[in-house]
Amino acid sequence: MKTPMSRTKDLASGVGCLFRGFTFLASHPRLWKWAILPTLINIILLIVMIAGFAHYYTDIYGWLTTHLGHLDIENPTTWYLHVADALLWVLNLIFQILIVILSLIILLIISYVTGLIIASPFNDALSERVETLVAGTEPPPFAWKKFIRDLCRTIRIEALKAAMLLAIPVVLFILNVIPVVGSPLYVALTLLFGSWDLGFAYADLPMGRRVLPFRERIAFGLKNKWAMVGLGSAFVVPFFNLLFVAPMVVGGTLLYIELRDQRISFKISA
Repeated sequence: MKTPMSRTKDLASGVGCLFRGFTFLASHPRLWKWAILPTLINIILLIVMIAGFAHYYTDIYGWLTTHLGHLDIENPTTWYLHVADALLWVLNLIFQILIVILSLIILLIISYVTGLIIASPFNDALSERVETLVAGTEPPPFAWKKFIRDLCRTIRIEALKAAMLLAIPVVLFILNVIPVVGSPLYVALTLLFGSWDLGFAYADLPMGRRVLPFRERIAFGLKNKWAMVGLGSAFVVPFFNLLFVAPMVVGGTLLYIELRDQRISFKISA
């Protein structure tokens, strides 16, 4: 069982690998072509979704107000009706803000999941090249046959991870029915799980190339859960993963190599 000190060390190691992802990319310009592609895919997806929401916002708001009723008083004739109309105007403003916030959260999740799946072959290629650079070897030459094979494999696995990302917060949402502590507990656990899932999504890329069983990969992620949380701590920063997907891929690969080497060293010494 890990002590609080070792958990803190693992957390710091994960956060450190996130920052190392930026410095590693900066010092290896030949990786940039693989870094730009997944970032562009995520940004384009996000722009399209936000543009779609802005275009259909009036229809969404109109549909909701049709079912909830109009939040105003037509032709108020007395002072108290004017006060009530002003209060309803404030409620209407709050209602619209909530629609925007909830819609942006949903769009963020959808764009993250979609981007993770669509950009997965490019993320996998970037991760592979990071591993070869760390090992001091040359990356294998590009081959369409291998690319298509990897495409099918990575999309299948990323879809599984995306389903897990969507399912767990839905299950955790049940905590909101608990009085007083339910909502804070839901927020805390969702942020914790989101950070773990984000870190695991990128540290898992090298394991996917080794075609390790998914159960074994999950076990690795749970065993090193605080390192995964550290790597994915940027989950709390809106849109960070969409804008900085490449450093996350590099950082996740470096974290896996570090943890793998520690495990091999432990087995040899034991």
